[in-house]
Amino acid sequence: MTVSSTTTKVSYSGDGTTSAFAYSFKIFNDSDLVVIVRTDSTGAEVTKTLNTDYLVSNAGESDGGTVTFKFDTGNSGDSNYDTTDRRPQSGETVLLKRVMTLTQNTDYTPNDSFPAAAHEEALDKLTFIQQQQQEEIDRSFKFAQTDVDAQDLPASAERANKYLGFNSEGNAIAVDGTTNATTISTFGATLVDDANASAARTTLGLGSLATLSTVGSSQIDANSVTASELNISGNGTSGQAITSDGDGSFSYTNLTFAGRLINIQSFTSSGTYTPNASALQALVYVQGAGGGGGGADSDTDSNQGGVGSGGNGGGYIQSAFIDVSAGSYSSTITIGAGGAGGAGAAAGTNGGDSVYNDGTISLTAKGGTGGTTTSDKIAPDVARVADSQTNTVSNHTPILNIGSNPAENGTIMESTSGSNFSSGGKGGNSFFGYGGRGGKARTTSDTSDYAGGDGVGFGSGGGGAATRGAVSGGSFPAGDGTGGIIIIYEYT
Repeated sequence: MTVSSTTTKVSYSGDGTTSAFAYSFKIFNDSDLVVIVRTDSTGAEVTKTLNTDYLVSNAGESDGGTVTFKFDTGNSGDSNYDTTDRRPQSGETVLLKRVMTLTQNTDYTPNDSFPAAAHEEALDKLTFIQQQQQEEIDRSFKFAQTDVDAQDLPASAERANKYLGFNSEGNAIAVDGTTNATTISTFGATLVDDANASAARTTLGLGSLATLSTVGSSQIDANSVTASELNISGNGTSGQAITSDGDGSFSYTNLTFAGRLINIQSFTSSGTYTPNASALQALVYVQGAGGGGGGADSDTDSNQGGVGSGGNGGGYIQSAFIDVSAGSYSSTITIGAGGAGGAGAAAGTNGGDSVYNDGTISLTAKGGTGGTTTSDKIAPDVARVADSQTNTVSNHTPILNIGSNPAENGTIMESTSGSNFSSGGKGGNSFFGYGGRGGKARTTSDTSDYAGGDGVGFGSGGGGAATRGAVSGGSFPAGDGTGGIIIIYEYT
């Protein structure tokens, strides 16, 4: 036959259902046809196996034939039946390609007649081999026709672990590089293909800037500016500020003032104060606990009364600024407990002291004293407020230093009818609370108001109790004082 076609391969798109694919060129044997299936998404190629994956028809025919992939046809008697579905799927490309073995199998016998058929078949095979080689050459890099001299690659030892490059004359050379390849990102790709500097600045988010000498805060990462770029020697210490030296250079300067409020710490129980890492100065508010109110006992005579004074409120200290910038700074915190109100003819107990002590500076806000009591008395008589206590301060001059806040006296009064009326004293107020109410004894039949009220908030005193006449039910308690508190305001 004559070979009039240069076609050596054909490709199709798989769909998961088509099993037969035609080839339009001649092959001598089934094995002359190579079948390759490629996964389009990854480019991975798999060469299929004759008679396992597919069958070939019409080998030797000039018009070609068909490649049929095996699958479960439902009839085990079919030649292309297989329990495994081997048909190309959607997203796959099937390539049918003629590949001849590079051999010459035609044998000529001396003095035999001219073997036209065998001679023609041999020429056909040589033509097919040439077409095959040409197809492979067409898929290779080739020099331009105007390049006169052929160029060889550098020797293997020279090009090992290097890239292929070209010198100024266009000749292939080995270029230093790394064997570790990094996949370029989408952003990198958009930068690489920019045609000019203006396009690259747009990609980098630099807008229409003509040069980088005028880059503003919106074009630079705050974390990328270092001390060396600002012409500063060293890194300074924590809490220092950068100031201009007036000659274009900068230096670090210690902060000597309290600036922005950054944190507030409150303590209602004893512990240890550790400053916030950014804190340089602190204001400390120390409130002592309130004392308990004085109790009141039942009376043996209808014309007698019992009464207690209120407990004093706790003392209060407001410091001036305290330097807490040292990295190891800490202070011991002691919170005073509220005094208990007296029961019956018992006085109230003192409130506990609240103390701030860093080893150098000590701030002690005294607790309020408990209320006194008196009973079996006739009018007029008074349960007097106990003496207040004075705060103590060491190595510091506070802004405010207020001793314990006095409560009210408890009193026994006489009415116009000659009967007694008793009133317990109100507890002392504090900077962070107010004292409990005093008990009221107006009649012997209604004792609901006889007991003193508890203090409210922090550091307030309890109210004193009251009784009147011979009351069934016994004595009456006074109110409790409230515990202290320490509040620390931290500043840069």
